[in-house]
Amino acid sequence: MRNFALALLVLILLCLQAKGQIRIVDNPAVAQQSHPELKVDQILFYTDSVVVRLSMLNQLTEGGWFCADRNTFIEDPDSFTRLKVIGKTGIPWCPNAHRFSKVGEELTFSLVFPAIAGNPETLNIVEVCDKSCFELKGIILSEKLNRDIRLFDEAMRNYSENSYAKALELFAQIVEEIPERPTHVYGYSFYNLARICWQIGERDYAQEWVKQLELSSLPNKQYFLRNLEKELVD
Repeated sequence: MRNFALALLVLILLCLQAKGQIRIVDNPAVAQQSHPELKVDQILFYTDSVVVRLSMLNQLTEGGWFCADRNTFIEDPDSFTRLKVIGKTGIPWCPNAHRFSKVGEELTFSLVFPAIAGNPETLNIVEVCDKSCFELKGIILSEKLNRDIRLFDEAMRNYSENSYAKALELFAQIVEEIPERPTHVYGYSFYNLARICWQIGERDYAQEWVKQLELSSLPNKQYFLRNLEKELVD
């Protein structure tokens, strides 16, 4: 069984290489989007193209529709590169539209763009049209950043449910390694580590997390330190 699994993995890798696939990003976090019900499921980078797989969840009882405009672009915000869509599957070009038949119906589709040079850390997808245009800005491509954002959401859920031990464990995992371009979750993780420890009476540990925050290279650490100075008082 083990040899079969290994052979299958090798076969999959060879197939991907044959197609020129060089990178896959699953369920990336999005910093800003116009349609909350629109989700980026996967981004596949090939040597000759970028395929973005998306899903749209209908939340209207009637009149729901969705389409893709030919003036849709993928952008690398760091290099200011903007590339126009070259293909699609599973969705009509506007002004034709997919008409939803019920609440909760999900439309899955793909948009195809030319290949992007380099190794971008974030992407934008912007539709330029006359009505109900969608924007997905700050799509995070880093596996670590996406992992830590998901951990942060889980930690906050545990914190809100008073599961302090689990919340502390998850927040601590997030700050084990700070990336070069950190998001908000790292400062808030340090902040919550100190607050929770103080709240449960572990004052020494709380001060240790404050010290770790002071020693970090986070650009917004002074904001959190000022707030902690006000909150961690007897």
